[in-house]
Amino acid sequence: MKVQIIQVPYDSGHRSIRMGGGPEHFVHNGLANALRDYGHDVSVHCVEAPSQFRAEIRTAFELHRAVAERVRFAYDNGAFPLVLSGNCNGSLGAVGGIGSNDQLGIIWFDGHGDFNTPETTESGFLDGMALATAAGLCWKKMTASIPGFRAVPADNILHVGGRDFYAEEQTLFEESGGTIVDAETISRLGITEALNFPLRTLRMRGPRIYLHFDLDVLDPTRAPANEFAAPGGITVSQIQEAIKMIGQRFTICACGVASYDPRYDREDEVLTAGMTIIKSVVATVNVSDRQFH
Repeated sequence: MKVQIIQVPYDSGHRSIRMGGGPEHFVHNGLANALRDYGHDVSVHCVEAPSQFRAEIRTAFELHRAVAERVRFAYDNGAFPLVLSGNCNGSLGAVGGIGSNDQLGIIWFDGHGDFNTPETTESGFLDGMALATAAGLCWKKMTASIPGFRAVPADNILHVGGRDFYAEEQTLFEESGGTIVDAETISRLGITEALNFPLRTLRMRGPRIYLHFDLDVLDPTRAPANEFAAPGGITVSQIQEAIKMIGQRFTICACGVASYDPRYDREDEVLTAGMTIIKSVVATVNVSDRQFH
């Protein structure tokens, strides 16, 4: 299978610092070769912000536009788009590139809600608005500039593994129609039972999904992804089982992996976990969907 790795090495508009160092760390530590060892045809492209002066919002959307074009190029040429980004809002470019519509769904693994808006945020962190922006609840003028982007209805969004939501954020998500399967539910029921009904319900909305992993969905006592990781979380083996379930039900059109700060990963637990997750996704796509060849 052809795989296009798309690096977006930026965090809050700044290149290669904090979580912006994650994408290059994966590539420098052999991600492309690891996928080639499984017989995949892998290419790597790095997205650069065109403006010299960095401004978080402007720079982020410059990157989203470039990601959308690169994802569309990969998709049109039969390559699976794998977006490695510092921030979760890199997902906006991926959604635009694969061609969002009412039948596209998003499955979002994240320790945080990412469903704030400028009116609800307490941190002012643009990255915490990624999923609400994808659902069309904010930054509408800016998302209109992303090639191919259309908002994904919130009831087409499944959030998995969260345990750190602002109250107003969670209320907005649920009132908008989104589904949350939090880390506590997964711990109590097990990943298979926790996801079975939500995945079946989402599949009724359509067969195509964008699959997203913020690596702080992992338990930070085992894999500390970044400074924002909340206590609790889920395991790599649970994620692998979830990927298998998702691949049996959906066409995974693109995958994003975000929010990895190598400074916190002194024993390479997150690097190893991320590699395992990525290889599981690519293997699942290779088996389940022949549009990528």
